[in-house]
Amino acid sequence: MCIVDSHSHSPLHRIEKWNGTYFQNVTLKDLGLCIQLGHKVGELCLLPNRAFNNDFVLIDTLAIHPLTVDFCRCDKAQPYIQQLLRVRWFPATTSDPRTAATFSVLWQFHILSFESKVSAYEFYHSLVRLTDNTGLLKRKDRYKAFMRMMLKRAARGHDPSGIIATQQGKCAVLCPACPQSGKNLPDDWSLASKAKSWLYASFLTIDANFRLKRRIVSKDTVDPSLSRGWGYFVDETAYWSHLNAHGMEAQEVHIQFFTDIEAHIIDVMQKSSCASHNTVNMADSQSSKGLAATGLGTINCARHNMKLPNGVGDLQKGERYINMDFLFFSTLHHRPVEVLNISYDIACQWHKNLWSRMATLPEDYHLDHTSKMIRFFVPKFHLPAHITKCQMSFSFNWSRWVGCTDGEAPERRWSNINPVASSTKEMGPGSRRDTLDDHFGDWNWKKVINLGASLLHKMKEAMQEKVTFQVAFEELNTAITEQHCATWKAEVEQWEDNSNDSSIANPFEAKTIAITQAGARLRLAQLEGQELESGADVSLHPEVSASILIGMGLDLEEEQFVKGLGNHVTDTQRGNLQHQRNTLQRKIELWWMAQALYMPIVQSILSTSTSTLSSSAIARTHALQEVHQCLRIRSSLLTYKKEWVHGQGANTRAQNALERVFERQAACTARYDAAWGALNILAQQLGKVGWQRGLRSLHPDDIPHITVTYLHII
Repeated sequence: MCIVDSHSHSPLHRIEKWNGTYFQNVTLKDLGLCIQLGHKVGELCLLPNRAFNNDFVLIDTLAIHPLTVDFCRCDKAQPYIQQLLRVRWFPATTSDPRTAATFSVLWQFHILSFESKVSAYEFYHSLVRLTDNTGLLKRKDRYKAFMRMMLKRAARGHDPSGIIATQQGKCAVLCPACPQSGKNLPDDWSLASKAKSWLYASFLTIDANFRLKRRIVSKDTVDPSLSRGWGYFVDETAYWSHLNAHGMEAQEVHIQFFTDIEAHIIDVMQKSSCASHNTVNMADSQSSKGLAATGLGTINCARHNMKLPNGVGDLQKGERYINMDFLFFSTLHHRPVEVLNISYDIACQWHKNLWSRMATLPEDYHLDHTSKMIRFFVPKFHLPAHITKCQMSFSFNWSRWVGCTDGEAPERRWSNINPVASSTKEMGPGSRRDTLDDHFGDWNWKKVINLGASLLHKMKEAMQEKVTFQVAFEELNTAITEQHCATWKAEVEQWEDNSNDSSIANPFEAKTIAITQAGARLRLAQLEGQELESGADVSLHPEVSASILIGMGLDLEEEQFVKGLGNHVTDTQRGNLQHQRNTLQRKIELWWMAQALYMPIVQSILSTSTSTLSSSAIARTHALQEVHQCLRIRSSLLTYKKEWVHGQGANTRAQNALERVFERQAACTARYDAAWGALNILAQQLGKVGWQRGLRSLHPDDIPHITVTYLHII
């Protein structure tokens, strides 16, 4: 009895009893400990009531304990639920509770689920093994009861108007660094001049995740959510009402034209006019077999990478405009903005008919876009996949008042949330939304508590880089004449002040069109096709036309550049190389035969020239651009390797990537040298002078290592 008495204050200790051979686990319930609720420890109850069937189980951080529990039924006794909560035990049911969990274990699971993404099943069964790792003790499974005890807290229980009065998005953790009217903005912020309005700009980024699927399991009537759009998910009622009314047809854009008699409206599939974006072209073809949701669409804070209230919703097909539009305007609902910067992978396509599509949404979701400064961007990593026009028009780099925003914030978030996909895909709709809401809230909370240190680090880094960039800018500025500088500055300022006016030319857009080798071949083939159509074919060979001859010459020159075999060459490698040389020589001899028909003078040049095959090379004006690109890639890889690559395997792979880039750079340099040498010989034969001013000889000192600072400038 001394053990029982001493553990009346510690009923969750685990006891071992000597059975004559070894220490055997025994429960305090078996020893006769009875826990009386509703009274102080040791105080007798006049009217105790044993838990139903004396089968009470308490789930704690280190074990699952069977207990003997008596509830109090005295005149002033509280309900059973309150008696349990008073001792910090959370019941699984509201009537005749037989299972409870300590607040400690619920809090432990809550944090573990955020940090390790452990599922409730895995966590519960780890407690089962901590209780008995042999499997010899057969106890009733309380996993389903444990699942019913998952909590959702948002400090709304003490609202005088009640939980039901909670407004949309009020349970979300807000970004304290983003403009929040009535919280961190001056009273007259909406009246700020254009020169200061950028200080109160909102940065939004849009993205979708197709790993967070949900199978067709349960339904809202059986598994409803604990909230109604109070967190990060949109209000499902309004969302589905809009989708049912407008979203079940194919993704369309309405093109309207008029005749003398009547107006006609044609519905056509809206395909991408930029690169072939699957987000646009395959919006309706995403496989949804067996799925209630193919993924999630989200709206995020682009500057601080936080989920925004009412900015998350399920996708039924692909990344369709009808879904993303509703999420976008839903998160702007009750959020006053004057300056809005929007980043989206396909902003160049999505923004085109955005305001006309807005008319299909409820009236209170509409945005007075004509009185706002709204700009659209494509994230920096995704921008190179777009055509040149989009790269100029939707780049953060060419826009004022956006700082170093890259627009890729949601991409960095997915690595944290994707591990829960294996659990949430089998959940019902309400449980899944509540679980993801919980994880999004924890992500935002961690961002908030680390925001001070993060902003301080960025500020210190910016101060250091400012000095470096200032020196680079002054060096560039001194190389430009005052007249050119003033003219260019005026063009830039005019373009920045009228960012939504497409009639004003972008001063950052290249004024010349670079002629690539592929473009030159295409143009030659087109000219040859025009000659064939007009009957003016002047080909001197039945199979090799002039354009084909030039193309074959370029290909033969390319085949001459072969990667070195290294120091220890096998006979097999030597044999393969010799076969390649023999084949190449035969191709060159055949090419010379066709060349003699089109360029008879070349025969006399070859007979007097001692140059190698490269003397007949055709100038490749884009070789310098390839060298430049290799230098940029190499510099970026070196920076990435220095800052992020650790370990022998990762360093080996990074070094191999650097060697491949260096080999490509060497090959491009060799091609340029060959082209320059060929032009030099031809210029001597044809009497051309002054051509070296536009195409200089390339020396090793002309290809320095590009620093990170210079890489940002160019």
